[in-house]
Amino acid sequence: MTDKIDVPAKHWDRLFAPSSCLAMITTVDGGGVVNAASYGTCVRVAHEPVHVAFTTSPGKDTYNNILLNGEFVINLAPFDPLVLGQVRVVGLPFAPGVDELAKAGLTALAARVLRPPRIAECPRHFECRVVWTREWIDRVMIVGEVVAASVDADAIHPDGTVIWEKVRPAHYCGAPYNNQFVAAFQTFSADMPYDGPEVQKFEDDRIAMLKE
Repeated sequence: MTDKIDVPAKHWDRLFAPSSCLAMITTVDGGGVVNAASYGTCVRVAHEPVHVAFTTSPGKDTYNNILLNGEFVINLAPFDPLVLGQVRVVGLPFAPGVDELAKAGLTALAARVLRPPRIAECPRHFECRVVWTREWIDRVMIVGEVVAASVDADAIHPDGTVIWEKVRPAHYCGAPYNNQFVAAFQTFSADMPYDGPEVQKFEDDRIAMLKE
């Protein structure tokens, strides 16, 4: 298993890229029993401090555990056939108290700050404390502030940007597509086809977000 390293707070925003990713989220119940569940859309919603959001359903173990102790760990899954199969297993509706990580053959790794574990097979991890939740329709949105982040030691540049071919982010295509996933790590630098003053304002704002 690849060694993990802690990432300083100034680089957390860079580590969560692209801004929406497939994730396996771990929580713990009142007795310390670990729950893991898969989520197709986990989104970075604030840059400084870094906040991440996802949606789930009321009554799910993930939501119940978060209401209980306000902690969750986001583990960003790579575009790897073995791990994507494990993502599918973790997404099954197991009964409360069942160890989804064991069912999927995944490895629990102690988190750096919080109680829910990291998942060793995922290259990136974001430990979050809940800021707010909101129920609507038949869903609930959960927003958490990142309090610690870690990454595979060989998957990050010294400036905190990710090495794409190492982290290999993925997206789930959705229920209508059954078991299909897409890779999200082919990058392209697009030229700006507009030269108005807004371009410089955009660039100034972008630079201002960087901490070094």
